[in-house]
Amino acid sequence: MGLPKLNTVEYFETLPVSKIETKFRPFNVKEQKVLLQTLEDGTPKAVSNGMMSLIRSCSELQDTDWTVDQLSNTDLEWLFVQIRMKSVGESTKVLLPCVNKPNGCDGQTPVEIDFEKMQIVGEVKDPKVMITDTIGVVLRIPSYKDIQELYESGEDISSDNIFQVLNKCIVQIFDGDNVYDTIEFTEKEVNEFVDGLTVDQFNVMMEWFSSVPKMVYNIEFACSKCGEKQTQELQGLQNFFV
Repeated sequence: MGLPKLNTVEYFETLPVSKIETKFRPFNVKEQKVLLQTLEDGTPKAVSNGMMSLIRSCSELQDTDWTVDQLSNTDLEWLFVQIRMKSVGESTKVLLPCVNKPNGCDGQTPVEIDFEKMQIVGEVKDPKVMITDTIGVVLRIPSYKDIQELYESGEDISSDNIFQVLNKCIVQIFDGDNVYDTIEFTEKEVNEFVDGLTVDQFNVMMEWFSSVPKMVYNIEFACSKCGEKQTQELQGLQNFFV
């Protein structure tokens, strides 16, 4: 006679950027052990891979028309937090450095993060962006796969390879009645188009990327060493769990 199996509670969540609704469950003890080992590593690649592994195991995203890799980091970070909340609680403690570190304070203050107070800020604007009176581009939000390729390259992240990711997010270029799908052109040709833009024209595109939704948490605390009161805005899973 086998041991009894426990019923698993399932939840539904609408992702903030893609608006996809997905079903998920809390993680189990085995999955938690793997997650803790990942977070102890602390590197961006390890944290990201740990998040993805957990989402694949605990959600039904892979059963939709979307693959996990196609979703934005914001969607995946949000879903990861929802899974974590239902699994081990709605708060965690992290150590935050003092903002006075450049002036000599090396204080590390333990603060409690309340996941219920996390916010999504930003918006998905019209993907069609005019960079001159007659020439424009159609953009998309960088996917998890786009970002992960930076870490898997084995190179230090620089402005050059960040620009390469953003260039991949140009879906179309148009002028007048002509529309050019960038998938039909080489990476070099697209890069040359972007390199030919003026700084002002490039900044128009960057304004669109900078407005995309992101998960943030604002916290106020006093440094445990120097006592200075401060406000910090946290972004990204490493700030919340490492």
